[in-house]
Amino acid sequence: MQQVQNPSVDSLPKIGYYVSKENKKENIYKTEAHIPAKQGPLMSIKAGVHKLTNDIFTYFPKGFSGSKNSNFYEYLSLGMVPYIIGSGMLIGLYSLANKGFNNLDGSAAGKFAKRMGAGVVLYGLGKWLSKKIAHTGIYASTGINLDWKLLNKINELPENGQEKGLVRIQYPGVFDSADFPRKDKTALWGELEHGNIYAFEDKILKKAGYKKEQNAPNQTAWPLIRKVKVRATAMENISKYIVAATGVALGFQKSFENIKLKQPKSILSALKEGVEQLWKGNNRNLISKHYGKALLIGSALATLLTWLIPTIGFKLKPNTMISKVDTKKEFEVA
Repeated sequence: MQQVQNPSVDSLPKIGYYVSKENKKENIYKTEAHIPAKQGPLMSIKAGVHKLTNDIFTYFPKGFSGSKNSNFYEYLSLGMVPYIIGSGMLIGLYSLANKGFNNLDGSAAGKFAKRMGAGVVLYGLGKWLSKKIAHTGIYASTGINLDWKLLNKINELPENGQEKGLVRIQYPGVFDSADFPRKDKTALWGELEHGNIYAFEDKILKKAGYKKEQNAPNQTAWPLIRKVKVRATAMENISKYIVAATGVALGFQKSFENIKLKQPKSILSALKEGVEQLWKGNNRNLISKHYGKALLIGSALATLLTWLIPTIGFKLKPNTMISKVDTKKEFEVA
C-alpha cells in the first residue's frame, strides 16, 4: 500500500475554497450583523447620535406613513421623539412669548425659560448618567456589559417605486431582551475574535469564580446573565424617577437664571451653585428645607443600588462546587 503524504503549503493550489481567518472576519464584518470588536465611549456616542437622527428623520416619518419596513426596534426607539418635542414646547412657551411682554415681564419670562431648559436637560442627563454609572459598576463586577452594541444590517423591501430595498444600519443592544439576548452574535464574536464560540461565556464564568472551564459554559453562564439583566432593568425603572426628579429640581434653582450658554464656565458655575442651593433648601417649612437633600441622597443611593442589587449572588459560593452526586449510591441502567 502506497503511503499518502500530506502536501506542503507551497504545493497547495493557488485557487481553492480555503478562506483565511482574516478574510472571513473582514467579509462578515462588511456584510453581516455582528458585535463590533472595539466598543467604548466613541462607540456609544456614535450609536446614540445615529439613533437620535434616525428617530427624527427616518423612523418617525416611516411610522406615520405606514411603511412596511417599520420594525419593532424603530418603534422602541421613538421614545426620544416626544421627549424632544415636549421639551422644546415647554421652553418655547416662555422664550417665544417674550416679545409680547414689557421689559420687566420679558426679563422674568426669559429667566424662567432658562430654568425650564436647565431642568429639561438635567432631567435627561441625570437619567443617562445614573444608568451609565450603574452599568459601569455591573460590568466591573460581572464582566457583563449591558451597553454592548450590535451593528445590525437590515435589508428592506422595495417601496415607493424603488427597484431595490435599502440597507439600513441599526445599533440594538446585545442584551436588550432578557429572554432573547443575542447569543448567536456573542458566539460569532467569540469565534472571530478569540477562536472560541464560548469565549464570552468563559469570561463571565471566570468572573463568577469558576476556576476550571466548564463543558457547557453557555448553560451555566446565561442564567447568571439573565438574572443580572432582569434585576438591573427592575432597579433602573425605579431609580430613573428619583434621578429625573432630582434633575428637574436642580434645573429650577435660581443659579440657572442668568446662565450664558456660550460660556462653559458659566454653565459649570451655575451647576455647582445649583447643587448648593438645592442642598440648603429654604426655611419656609420642614419639607422645603430638606427635600433637596432627600433628592440628592436618594439619587446617589438609587444609582448605587442599581449597581449592587443586580450583582448579588453572582459570585460563586465556596460550597457551590461540591458535587451533589452520591458516589456510594448504586445505580441501575434501564
